[in-house]
Amino acid sequence: MITIATPPGTVRAVPSEADAAGAVRYNLTGAATGTVHVTATSSPARWDQFDAVRASLGSACAVRELPAEPLVRIRGRAYQGSTVRVLAHSAGVPWGWLERDLTDTDDRPAPPQASKTLTTILRACAGHYAARSDFARLQHAARRHDAPQLLKWLDAMISHAERAQARWLDEAETHRVQAARSMAAWWTLARWFTARPHPVLALLLVPDRESLAHRAEYLPKWAEISAGAAEDEGRRLTLFRSEYEGLARPTAAPEKRDHPYFVIGQWKGGGDVDIWHVEEAPADPGERADLYDEYREDADNAFGSVEIVYATSPEAAAERARREARETSERIHRALTRP
Repeated sequence: MITIATPPGTVRAVPSEADAAGAVRYNLTGAATGTVHVTATSSPARWDQFDAVRASLGSACAVRELPAEPLVRIRGRAYQGSTVRVLAHSAGVPWGWLERDLTDTDDRPAPPQASKTLTTILRACAGHYAARSDFARLQHAARRHDAPQLLKWLDAMISHAERAQARWLDEAETHRVQAARSMAAWWTLARWFTARPHPVLALLLVPDRESLAHRAEYLPKWAEISAGAAEDEGRRLTLFRSEYEGLARPTAAPEKRDHPYFVIGQWKGGGDVDIWHVEEAPADPGERADLYDEYREDADNAFGSVEIVYATSPEAAAERARREARETSERIHRALTRP
């Protein structure tokens, strides 16, 4: 059981046993009642990488068909919505979470206090799930369960991208051919006008709207725009194919994870990490989640952060935290500088 402090009071969340798809249901009592459904899910950036956690009010999930579960209620009012914890980023940064609007069953936005309460509950359950010692096994189960539907979607997306790329390439070639023909026709008329001036020829040579001269000027630009759109579709197509291959590739069941460690410090820019303290975390998920929340609050007050990493020793945990910070910083830098 985990205890969650919220504005209207204490909420207790009792996790169920994980099902065959790697999902865990948290039954809530106290200031809020209902069920939070938590499962490992694919990364928002790459569907073949299951390094995210989705926590939903009730059983809402785009990939799964689940039995109806009670929505979370606060003072009798039921709410729906979800949040995604992106494990590639620290929980302390805004992009470490993808929040979906929280609404009631009449599609009205949750009031500020209820929204804060629901967000706190969702994040606590997602953090507890991600800190489980068998999380790697749950990831594997979720991937095995979700892969068929994701492959079906990717197959449709690949087909659409292939057609779109071919259409843009055809348009670019058509614009280039029409531009060349317009230019050739203009020079032919110019030679005729030079040899034998005539008002009709002069009218055809005037660069007004849709004249040969105007078409010869704007059609190459249209060709560049179409070629650029084809390149964009090509990049999407490369990503979709890579994700498809990654999901279709069989994966072995994960081995037992190393022991969890708390790494407390300050994550600076450029991948630099000033680590203050490393200690072995409790093996019990509930106890570990409670202690993590306590440390996180202390670290936030000191402008620091807390990470849970799995390693064989405190030194290995510190090195892994540094490596993950560098990789995250490099990923963010690439995303910000991508044209």
